[in-house]
Amino acid sequence: MTHELMHFIRPYRWWLPLLVALGIAASFAEGVGIGFLIPMLNTLIGSGPSGNAGPFARFMSELLPDTGEKQKLAIFAVAILVLIGMKAAILASNLALATRLAGQVTRDLRMAACRQLLQVSYSLFSDTEHGRLINILDVQTSRTSEALLWFEEAIIHSCSIAVFVGLLLFLSWQMTLIALVLLAPAFLVVRRITRLAHQRGEALVEAQSVMAGRILELLGNMRTIRIFGQEKAEERRFSGAAEGFYQGFRQWETLNRLVQPLAELLYVPAFLAVFAYAWSTKIGIPTMLVFLLFLYRMQLPLKRLDQARVKLASYSSSVSEVTGLLRTEDTAYVESGSTPIDRLESVINFDKVTFRYEPGSEPALRNVSFEVAKGSVVAIVGKSGSGKSTLVNLLCRFYDPEAGVISVDGKPLPELDLHSWRRCLAFAGQDADLISGSIRENVIFGQPGATDEDVRGAVVMSHAAEFIDRLPEGLETRVGPRGLRLSGGQRQRIALARALIRKPDVLILDEATNAVDNVTEEAIQETVERLAGDATIFVIAHRLSTLRSAHRVLVMADGELVEEGVPEELLRKRSVLSGLAEFDADSYRVPG
Repeated sequence: MTHELMHFIRPYRWWLPLLVALGIAASFAEGVGIGFLIPMLNTLIGSGPSGNAGPFARFMSELLPDTGEKQKLAIFAVAILVLIGMKAAILASNLALATRLAGQVTRDLRMAACRQLLQVSYSLFSDTEHGRLINILDVQTSRTSEALLWFEEAIIHSCSIAVFVGLLLFLSWQMTLIALVLLAPAFLVVRRITRLAHQRGEALVEAQSVMAGRILELLGNMRTIRIFGQEKAEERRFSGAAEGFYQGFRQWETLNRLVQPLAELLYVPAFLAVFAYAWSTKIGIPTMLVFLLFLYRMQLPLKRLDQARVKLASYSSSVSEVTGLLRTEDTAYVESGSTPIDRLESVINFDKVTFRYEPGSEPALRNVSFEVAKGSVVAIVGKSGSGKSTLVNLLCRFYDPEAGVISVDGKPLPELDLHSWRRCLAFAGQDADLISGSIRENVIFGQPGATDEDVRGAVVMSHAAEFIDRLPEGLETRVGPRGLRLSGGQRQRIALARALIRKPDVLILDEATNAVDNVTEEAIQETVERLAGDATIFVIAHRLSTLRSAHRVLVMADGELVEEGVPEELLRKRSVLSGLAEFDADSYRVPG
């Protein structure tokens, strides 16, 4: 985990040495301030610099040989106050820098995680529980920044301990050795707690992911929950997730809070042993008191170091979650090609394309070949699971085929610049969710920077203007989360306007009119017919009425292209198309 944390702060590589230097300076200032108590006590009790007064007292006596006792006391008191002030200022600077560093790292981690999700292959996004992704983006990035703070504290307190140990050795190496030996059990106990904290940390991360998933499902399925009267059942499921999170947090927090009282209890023998040794060897009282004070003050960085070790162990799973998402070498990417494309010039070709979503699974597409000329309208029909949406996913290059080639104007799709190719596409359909915001914001999402005239033209073409003009706020009407303040038909028409405003070369309509009334569907069909020739249109359909404007139809079954041709001819021959159970033959008139 140390390697991962160091990687996260690499952009701020000079901050950590600065924080360490400030921590050492603060400890040294405190140590020297305490050291001044020895000559101060010697002066007060009149023990003088000789005998067992200690090296610090002898050093100060030699530094101020001709100074009176009152003047010495004043010098010592001022020096202590100055050092205390220096320590406070250094610690304040240290805290400000550490807090700023943690905040910036948290921001950078969230932005990096967001960029990763926007760039990785669609399979990672579709195969990963969205509750887990939300948990990583929100909770685990925050916990990783907290881990960074504890990592900084561990380094700083380790340096502080080294300073205090050096001062203790300066006073008496014998008492220092006794203290270190007797502090060893505390180290072993903390090591055991650290292992337990790591296990509890993993359980807590899992509980947080489950909780995030329950929240996401609760908010996303509120309409379904209420329609089916499952409020109580959903409450029980949420309660179970909340209880799991509570238990995980309680166990994790108990271990973290157990460190300090245990450490204080285990430090007592070291104090008693040092006191006994000092008493038996007749070390000067000032030196003994200051040594014990040093030892007592060293408790704080020792306890904080122990606590940091436990915290880091408990946060290790959070760091692993964030690192796992950001580790590009472990993530499948759809890499962009380098050939730019401004528009479709002639043809899109699928040549013996085979694709499966997971290795070893049944192919979602098997040896599919067809060609679509620019400006044509192609309907893709078939039962659910026949491979219709998979064709669209491959055309949009969410995935690459396992075998075969998809080419555009004779160039393999992977060779094209991915951004410029997708700039040629637009999508509208039953699964095209709206973004939170106004109707205008949703429409111009398809073409940032579009003019009011462009927006008006798109909503008119999609026949969304019919209801938008009746709304009190018109285009500024808020649609709510995922557009839930609007009806299904209204959402579909706004999604269609969002697609049309792009003026795309390739328009993909996936059941884009299944939620509108027959009159509106008829009007949208006329729009599609007007677009034919300027745009190449793929229509995924279940109803025969949708095929009216299609030049060709592709019939899919079990991942294979089983039939293709002009819809009128296929229907006239009583082919596979006319035999599909989902189709209503009465809704389509076969000429002649």
